[in-house]
Amino acid sequence: MKISPDLIPHSLFHTGSWLQSANHPDWYYFSKKKSSNSILNKDFSKSVDEPLQELVHFLQGKGIKTTPSCAGHHIRSKDFKTIYEELEKDRKAIRNGGLQIKDIESGKVYLYRDKKYELPWEEKEFIEKAGLYQQNGVLGLRPGNRKRLKAALLKLDIPGVEVVEKKPTLLILTSPLGTDADIKETWKEITRQVKAIVENTPLA
Repeated sequence: MKISPDLIPHSLFHTGSWLQSANHPDWYYFSKKKSSNSILNKDFSKSVDEPLQELVHFLQGKGIKTTPSCAGHHIRSKDFKTIYEELEKDRKAIRNGGLQIKDIESGKVYLYRDKKYELPWEEKEFIEKAGLYQQNGVLGLRPGNRKRLKAALLKLDIPGVEVVEKKPTLLILTSPLGTDADIKETWKEITRQVKAIVENTPLA
C-alpha cells in the first residue's frame, strides 16, 4: 500500500481509501485502491463534515452507500501552516519507526513505513494550493441498479452544484462558495432535494 497526502481532485475522491494519522488527524492520506465503501468504523461519523452528516446518515440508512466526501472549507493560511508542520512530523515518523494510520471506512489501523517517503510540496506551495483546493466539495453515492433514482439525481438543479456519473458512483460536486454559511446552506438544499428524490422514487 502506498499513501499520499496530496490534493486529490474531488472528482477522484471515490477511487481509493482515505486514512488519518493517529498523531495528527487534521489531514487525510489517500491510497488508490478499490473500496466496497462498507462502513465498519464505529467512529466514521466523526470524519464526515458537519454540513454532510444528515445526508450521509440518511443515504446509508436507505441502503445507499456513500463514498469519501468533503463539504468545502475556508481554512486560514496560518492554519494550513500548522497542518504542514504536522505533515512534516508524519513524514519523519514514516521514514523512521513508522506512522499509525486508520482507514476511515473500515476502521483498520496500519503501521506505515517508507524510508524514501517525501511530501509532494514545500510549505509555501502547499499553503497556496490548499487555499484554492479546499473551496470545492463532493459527496459520492452508489444507487446500484435503481435506474429511476439515478436519472432523477442526475437532474438535480441547484446553483453551483453539478451531478456527474462515474460508474458505479454518482458524484455531487460543489463549486467554490463565498462563506461557511453559503456552504451550509448549499448542502442543506442538496440534502432537502436528495432526500425528497430518494423518498419519492420507486425502487425499480
